[in-house]
Amino acid sequence: MTDTKTDTPLVVRQIELRPLESRGYLTPVDEVWAEPKPQSFFRRHALFLLTMVVPVFLAFVYLFFIASDRYVSEARFIVRTSAGGTGLEGLASLVSTQGMSRANDETFAVNEYIMSRDAADLLIANNGLRDVLARPEADIFNRFPNFFTRDTKTKLYRQYEHMVSADIEGATGISTLEVTAFRPDDAQMMAKALLKYAEELINRLNERAHRDALRYAKSIVDDARADFTKLEGRISEWRNKSGTVDPGKESLAALEQIGKMTTELAAMEATLAQTIALTPANPSIPALRERVLSNRSAIDRLKRDVVGNDTSVANKLAMYEQFVVEREIAAKAMGAADLNYLKARQDAERQQLYLQTIVEPNLPDQYTYPRRLLYLLGVIAVCGLIFLIIRSITQIAMEHSA
Repeated sequence: MTDTKTDTPLVVRQIELRPLESRGYLTPVDEVWAEPKPQSFFRRHALFLLTMVVPVFLAFVYLFFIASDRYVSEARFIVRTSAGGTGLEGLASLVSTQGMSRANDETFAVNEYIMSRDAADLLIANNGLRDVLARPEADIFNRFPNFFTRDTKTKLYRQYEHMVSADIEGATGISTLEVTAFRPDDAQMMAKALLKYAEELINRLNERAHRDALRYAKSIVDDARADFTKLEGRISEWRNKSGTVDPGKESLAALEQIGKMTTELAAMEATLAQTIALTPANPSIPALRERVLSNRSAIDRLKRDVVGNDTSVANKLAMYEQFVVEREIAAKAMGAADLNYLKARQDAERQQLYLQTIVEPNLPDQYTYPRRLLYLLGVIAVCGLIFLIIRSITQIAMEHSA
């Protein structure tokens, strides 16, 4: 039994009906075999035409006849920080101030600022960014605004992101700024403007850091002076209550007086003993004895004033010495605060962050984009891959359906 699904030509049965002589019936008398009609070229190669020929042709027309030339101006810069603001003292400070180091955080901040809406707004206001994007040299797809892009700030910023790039090299910290425009002078002008705005950002960072440092140092000075003034008020109040100006000097004077009176007492006692021994009936002996007793009482009273009770000079001296120690600490703190404030003012006069331009923005003399041949080869490769994928899927589907 043969397979009815073999590749045989279509059979068209053409029946010719003729009447019979006797009964008037119709009977088939002939069969005709017809060949299938050949398919057109476009139908046979539709997949290849749609996925390869048409896209590549459109890409060729756009790249070589429509796409506008775009010029790239490149600049390189680095953000450095002065080592003098590290807060080191002594020899370490002297060594560190001999050079400058990279400011990684500030470099990232500058790159983010270049790609921000703030930078785009400055270019719009001061450098005619809208006019640069709408040059007559621009093609209908890259010009802003165009027939499929609305004229809004968001769309303009998106166009700006395609126009500008700022990348940092991690090993060296050097940032590369690239600005793309339809005219060489526009690209250079925009690159110079962005470097200017980046330097202004660094200056603002410096100014704010210096202002904050001065304000903080001034607050420390004010606090130290307030503490010192408050302590002086406490000392004055204590002096008024105790009736003592300087217990140390008073105790020293009292001790000197006690020593002097003790010497005199010793002399009086020697005189009294000698008089009693030589002339026991001498009428001056009672007077000498009274003087000795009086002098001894005075010495005991002075000693009690120096030590021996709550109001003694010794107790006052202990309190006063505590005040003296606190005043010395407060005075040193105030002196350190004054020195810190002076250093902060000196640092404010010396810039801490610098934007150093390594390569100035160049004036391109040849377009960089589009890379027509490379882009065309890329389109051919992508379209070829799509063609092979779709053809493979179609063949697999036909085999399964058979």
